[in-house]
Amino acid sequence: MFRLSGKKNMTIRFLGEQWLENKKMTVKPSTYYNYKRLLNDHIFADIGDKKYTALDKQHINEYISSLMNSGRKDGKGGLSVSMTRDIIKALRAIAKYAQLEYGLKNICDGITVPKIKKPEAKTLSDRERKRLEKYLIDNICLCNVSILLCLYTGLRIGELCGLQWKDIDFRRGCLTVSKTVQRISLGNGKTVISIDTPKTDSSVRVVYIPLFIIEMLKKFRQKPDIFILSGREKPTEPRTLQHKFKKILAVCKISDISFHALRHTYATMCVEKQFDIKTLSELLGHSDVKITLNTYVHSSEKLKRKYVNRLAC
Repeated sequence: MFRLSGKKNMTIRFLGEQWLENKKMTVKPSTYYNYKRLLNDHIFADIGDKKYTALDKQHINEYISSLMNSGRKDGKGGLSVSMTRDIIKALRAIAKYAQLEYGLKNICDGITVPKIKKPEAKTLSDRERKRLEKYLIDNICLCNVSILLCLYTGLRIGELCGLQWKDIDFRRGCLTVSKTVQRISLGNGKTVISIDTPKTDSSVRVVYIPLFIIEMLKKFRQKPDIFILSGREKPTEPRTLQHKFKKILAVCKISDISFHALRHTYATMCVEKQFDIKTLSELLGHSDVKITLNTYVHSSEKLKRKYVNRLAC
């Protein structure tokens, strides 16, 4: 334990590095490196050398305000609400660590995280979905079948990239999601491909596949340890698939959307087919039914019209 004089000289950087080292043992590598980049690029760069005991709630509020309102060094204006939220959360965690580990006053006590307006989930329209499906079926290859699989299972792009043939149960007509692929930043411009378990326990799940896609997959079936999308023992990385997907959208003359829109489209189709929310939540791998309700059950125009028409019956 530090003597009082030692405590007074502790900087935000000193405490932040200790907190991060402890965090390393409890989070995934991707999460750890995200924290590390956040600390180095923002918190340490801005207030890292300031003594922790010299700061109070007012200082923290002023710092937060400066993040959102004042111009950055690159001249692009304040940080986004999302980035500011992440910085506040990290600061609060460091302050909590300082309180528990060294008995210091929590300088972030009462500091709130600004709310962020979640953009409405983008989906393919019925026409766009049918156009995409026709193209994928008319131009059968492993990549196109994999995209079709996502459209009918709601898999995240990293989950699809991490799928191996051993994860498909052809007899039961389902697949098991047990890993995800992503490229993570190590800082200093260095990145690495990571194959890890999904972000939450609920994301590890069994998802059932329509029979017509099962039949398509059988034609490409390979050894158990081969990754489905790449056809090799190494996975395809998500940004490569995203790039291919963009090209397909251009050919199909569909507006530019992210690969994640396939997941939103799947969820919307399930809502329109009146899947019960608990089932849909489990298929999507959500940790809470509320996530499913808040994200997708703002029913479609078609569904609203159907319900309103019932009033006349």
